[in-house]
Amino acid sequence: MKRFFILTSIVAILCSACSNNDDESSSGTKTKASLKVTLVGKGVTPRSVGAPTQAEENAIHGFTVYVFANNILEKAATSTTLEGLELFIDNLTTGVKRVVVVANAPALFPTFEEGDPYSKFALAASYIHLDDQDGSLTNGLVMSGEEVITLQSESAGTNDLDISISRIVAKIKLGTITIDPAVGSNPALFELTGVAIIKSKSLSSIGIPSIVTTQPFYSGIEGLTVQGANVKEYLYEAIELDDHDERYFYVFANTDGGSDDADATLLTLEGTYNGEVMYFPFRLPAIVRNTQHTLDITLRRLGTGSPDPEVPSDPATLTVTITPEDWVVVPNQSAEW
Repeated sequence: MKRFFILTSIVAILCSACSNNDDESSSGTKTKASLKVTLVGKGVTPRSVGAPTQAEENAIHGFTVYVFANNILEKAATSTTLEGLELFIDNLTTGVKRVVVVANAPALFPTFEEGDPYSKFALAASYIHLDDQDGSLTNGLVMSGEEVITLQSESAGTNDLDISISRIVAKIKLGTITIDPAVGSNPALFELTGVAIIKSKSLSSIGIPSIVTTQPFYSGIEGLTVQGANVKEYLYEAIELDDHDERYFYVFANTDGGSDDADATLLTLEGTYNGEVMYFPFRLPAIVRNTQHTLDITLRRLGTGSPDPEVPSDPATLTVTITPEDWVVVPNQSAEW
């Protein structure tokens, strides 16, 4: 089940007139309205070791509510409190409003001024950098959501609005690793040394109105196309056959995916066979925001890995099972190499 955070908005209209126009292009009347917004969530300290709990990944450290009329910002208000997450916004006009919420935005996320267009969310200057979603959870995972409401007068009753917000990242988690050696493979000669994400998109829009992600690619291991500053430590974890539990990575959405797509994001195992370094890459299917993919891997042909972490050399030797979970769960996927 997809989990959401709920914003409850109670709108009290201070004057009697209101707009009956339900067209989103309405800019509202001069009738004044106030908006009370409550975010249901918990502040939490970042993880130190092991996998984060769902509560940690759900943590809200701060959020901003943007109220647009006719796609022009009428007012924005921000809360950074960790208790009683509530905002009161006054001096609004009645009429059709688009309400946007951005939670856990990084420090460099641009400030919106009254009069700014809704389309500012889609500008490259508003994109989120993967470096700000590196897994430490110090600032929390960036989330967003939006909804349209017509603010009515007090005489029409209380206006309530629920907005569901979701993470802009996806989570890739390493599940089980099974060694089932094929004929001719000697497991005593094999050593598992690491796991990495390869070719993750490095930039993502805030998800308003939709997710757009861009290159350059980032990887945890240097390969043929991803090198130098685009190799990120947070996309690599040292592992062993008896120590690979709770390894996970946050990545941005990638509409490319599958065994034949050169721009797909990959999960790659690193190891040595008889002292020779080799890789076992698996191209992930298309990745969407707010999903978790758990990969269960079976290694059989231990001496036939790829020399490049970006390029699967023998797809028939790798079996991977992927299971997305809530977050939004994706079915387990198995891979065999």
